[in-house]
Amino acid sequence: MGTKTVLVNPPLWNAYAPHLAVPLLLGDLRARGYEATGYDLSIECIDWMLSAPALEELAQKAAARTAVGLEDEWARQRALLAAPAAIRGIQEAKERLRSLDTLHDPAAFPWARRTLRDALWLISGAFPGCTFDLVSNTSTYSAESTVQVLAAGGDPDGNPYRWAFDRMLDRDLFLDPSLGVVGVSMSADTQLIAGVTFLGMLREMRPDVHVVLGGNYATRLVDRWQQRHPLFDYVDTVVTGEGEGALAAVIDGLDAGERAGTDFREKIPGAVWDDNGILLRTPRQSVDISAATKPAYDALPLEKYLAPGPILPVFASRSCPWECAFCSIPFASNSFRQRSAAAVAEEVRQLRADYGSAYFMFVDEIMSLRTLRSVGEALSATSADVYWYGETRFAGGLDGELAGLLHASGCRRMNFGLESASQRVLDLMRKGTRIEDACENIMAMLEAGVPIHLFVIHGFPGETQEEAARTVAFAEAVRRLSVDRYGIAHTTWGGSPFVLDVHSPVGTQPEAFGVHIEPPAPLDDLSLSRNYRTDAGLSQQDSLRVAEDAAGSAGDTTVWFRAAGDPMAREIEEFTFLRACVGAPQPRAAAVPLFDWPPPEPDARLALASGVTFTRVPWPTTEADAEPAMALYHPAEDRFLQLNWAGHTDLRQLDGLSWRDLEAWLTDRECHYLGSGPGATAALLLRHGFLVPSRRQARPPAARLRAEIGTGTENRDGTQYVSNPVTGVTIRLRGAAVETWQGWQNGVAPASTDAPVTSALVRYGFLYREPVGSGRAQPRYLTQGQAV
Repeated sequence: MGTKTVLVNPPLWNAYAPHLAVPLLLGDLRARGYEATGYDLSIECIDWMLSAPALEELAQKAAARTAVGLEDEWARQRALLAAPAAIRGIQEAKERLRSLDTLHDPAAFPWARRTLRDALWLISGAFPGCTFDLVSNTSTYSAESTVQVLAAGGDPDGNPYRWAFDRMLDRDLFLDPSLGVVGVSMSADTQLIAGVTFLGMLREMRPDVHVVLGGNYATRLVDRWQQRHPLFDYVDTVVTGEGEGALAAVIDGLDAGERAGTDFREKIPGAVWDDNGILLRTPRQSVDISAATKPAYDALPLEKYLAPGPILPVFASRSCPWECAFCSIPFASNSFRQRSAAAVAEEVRQLRADYGSAYFMFVDEIMSLRTLRSVGEALSATSADVYWYGETRFAGGLDGELAGLLHASGCRRMNFGLESASQRVLDLMRKGTRIEDACENIMAMLEAGVPIHLFVIHGFPGETQEEAARTVAFAEAVRRLSVDRYGIAHTTWGGSPFVLDVHSPVGTQPEAFGVHIEPPAPLDDLSLSRNYRTDAGLSQQDSLRVAEDAAGSAGDTTVWFRAAGDPMAREIEEFTFLRACVGAPQPRAAAVPLFDWPPPEPDARLALASGVTFTRVPWPTTEADAEPAMALYHPAEDRFLQLNWAGHTDLRQLDGLSWRDLEAWLTDRECHYLGSGPGATAALLLRHGFLVPSRRQARPPAARLRAEIGTGTENRDGTQYVSNPVTGVTIRLRGAAVETWQGWQNGVAPASTDAPVTSALVRYGFLYREPVGSGRAQPRYLTQGQAV
C-alpha cells in the first residue's frame, strides 16, 4: 500500500479562481506529515478544451456528427461558423482575460469574452444536445439520474468530459506506484457527471487505490441514500461534512491495516461506506477551525484561471448560525464557528508573499458583524496591501464606522442577501433581517466607498406579483443610487427564481409554507430540488417568468443562433471585484455600429470582410423559400445572417464586384434577406459590415432613419421586447418608448421629445440611415409585430 495522496477537484467548478477545498485539505495533510499533491482537473480540463489544438479537433467532430433535432442542428451549424474565429483567437483571448490591463480597455475585454463565447459554442456544437459554458453545462445525459450519470461515463461521443479526459488526463499522476489514496471533492451538482466519469476511469487504471469522496454536494447527496448506491463501485469511503482530520484518519487506517472484526472507518467522523451491500455511517463532527492550516496553492496551476490575480479563497468562519427557509447550508456544514482574526490576517499576509497576489475572496457562508470587525481590524494592522470581498447579511450595527473600517482594510465588494424588499416576505423566509437595517447598511457601505451586490430570490412561496416587482424596483434603485449619488459604478444585483431544496426548511416542512411538493420522475433519483405548487402567491412558473423579466430577457425570445439570455453577456463576479480594486469602469452595453454611411460610390469595388465565415444550412430562410439558406458570421462585429440563396454559388464571388453590379448579382441568384428586394439586401450586407467598399461618397445625400429589416417584437405582460436577429441584441421598451419604436416601424419620425429613445435605437442597431429617394421594397414575409 502506497502512502501518497492526490486530491482532485473535478469539473465544472469556477473557471475564474481556484476552489478552496483541495488547497485547504492539502495544507492539512502536509502539516500532519503526509505526502500529498493537488490536481484541479476542472481548470486543467477547461484550459485544455479552450486551446487551439482541442478546438480544431472539436470542429472536425462537429462537422462529422449527425444532429438529433432542429435545435441541435442549429448548435452544430453555429459551431462550424464560429470555429475559425475561436481557433484563431482563443489563446490571445485567454491572455487578455488574465491581464489586469484588459479591464481598462473597452475594446479588448468584450473581444476576449466574445472569442471565449465562440469557443464554448464550438465545444457545445461538437456534442449532441450539449450547452457548454463556464457556469453550468448540459448534455444528453441528466445529472439527476443515476442511470444516465453512469452511462455518460463511458460515452466520449455524448459526454464532453469523457472525450476530454481520454486526451488530457494526467495518467502518470495516477499510475504512480506510490499512490495509495485519491480524494475527490464534489461541492456542486455541476461536478457530478465529470466526477463520476473520472472515478470510473480511475477505477480502471488503479483498482488498488482507496478512493475517498467528499464535499458539500456529496454530503447532501449521500445523506439521502438508505441503500447501497452504484457510486460505491467507484468509491471506497465517503467523508460527509468536513474533511480536515477525517482524510488523514483514512490514510492512517489504511497504513495500520485491518484487524479482525473491525473497520478503521468506524472511528472516522462522518464516514459512509459499503459493508457487503449495507451502508454504514458514523456521526459527523465539527472541526476545530482554530487549528486550520494555510491553504497550499502551490499544487494548482494558478496561471490558468481566466481572471487576473489570481483571486485566492480564504475563510474566517464556517457554516451559518441562521436557518433561512430556502437554504440548506447549515445541513451540510455543521455548527457555526469563527477563526481568530489575527490568524486569518497572518494567513492572508503569507499568501500575499507566497503567490504575489493582492486579491482575496472570503468564502464564508456568512461573515457576521463580529467577523467583519475583527477581520477588518486585523487586516488593517498587518498593512499587507490587499483587496478582498465576502458575503454578509443586513443587520443593525453595520454603520458608517464599521463600513469605513472595511474599506480601509481593503474591502472592495460586499455581497448581501437582500432576497426581498418586502418585510412580510422576509418574515415568510425566516430571514431575520429588517428592511430598515438594509437601507441603513446600504447607505453606510456606499458612503464608505464599498460597492455592494444584492442577491434576490424571485417568487418565494407566498410572495405576490406586487411584492416581487417592488424588490426588482428596490434593487434597481440601489444600483442607480450607487452611481448617481456616490459615483460607484460597481454596485450590482442579481436574482434567481426560488428553488426548493429538499434539505432546506421548505423542503423538510413544506406544509408550514403552504407548499405541496411534487415527486420527481422515477429515474430522477439524484435530484435534490423539487417542483412544487403553492397555496397562495406566485406559482413556480410565475417565479421563473419574474426572474426572466427582471434579467432583461424574454427568456424564450431567440434570435438567429443566439438566445437573448446568453450567459457570456453577464458580468462575472470576480471581474466586478477586480474592476473596483483597480478603478476600471464597468463594461457598458456595446453600441452596434452600422456601416451604412456614407454610401459607396457606384463603381466602388467590394470585398468580403476579413474573417467572415459562411455555410449552407439544411433549412430555408423562410417558409416561402425553397432553397437551403446561406448562413454568414462576421466575428469581428458579432453578426449572424441567413439569406435565401439559390444554387451553390460561393460567397467569395462577391469579392471584386462593384456596388452598382451587386444588385444584379443578387437578383440572378435569388438572394434576399427575409423577402427584401436585392437593393435592400445589398444595403443590409453593407451596413452590417459583411461587405467593405473600396470608396464611399465624399458628400453623402440627405438621409432618413428607417427601422432595421427583420426586427421582431414580442409583448409579454405589457412589456415589449424587440430583437434583431443579425446582431443578437434584445431590448425592452416601456411607456412612450413603445410608441416611438412603432412610429419608426411605420416610417413616421417621432417628436423631438423622443430623441433619447431614438438615439438608443440607433446606438443598438435598430435604426439605420437610408439616403432620401432610395426606395425600399416591403419584405414579403414580415408583418409588424412578428415575434422573432
